[in-house]
Amino acid sequence: MIKDKNVVAQLIRRAERAGFKAIALTLPSHLTLKNFEGLDLGKIDKTNDSGLARHLAEQANQSLNWKDVKWLQTITHLPILLKGVLTADDASLAVLAGAAGIIVSNHGARQLDYVPATATL
Repeated sequence: MIKDKNVVAQLIRRAERAGFKAIALTLPSHLTLKNFEGLDLGKIDKTNDSGLARHLAEQANQSLNWKDVKWLQTITHLPILLKGVLTADDASLAVLAGAAGIIVSNHGARQLDYVPATATL
């Protein structure tokens, strides 16, 4: 968890320096390597094709929760937007957690045909 938070803090600082206006928090199905260039991620095993994928998977925290939104607020002045909110209950929880806004999205429905359409919510 500490390593994950260190990487997130580095990405937040980079976004602030670049003039970003907000942080959009989502749960991607995969990570893009471009965002991780130049970050202190530790040693990456380049001798095995799966080494990089395994290393990046170890950096990601798959247990995000509402407390993480509150933690993000302690390390940035940027507003935090949550993407992938599907229900009114989750929208309420997002507000209670301190999110500045939500991005209504069925998050990945192009790949998952059982995800509800946002228009029906």
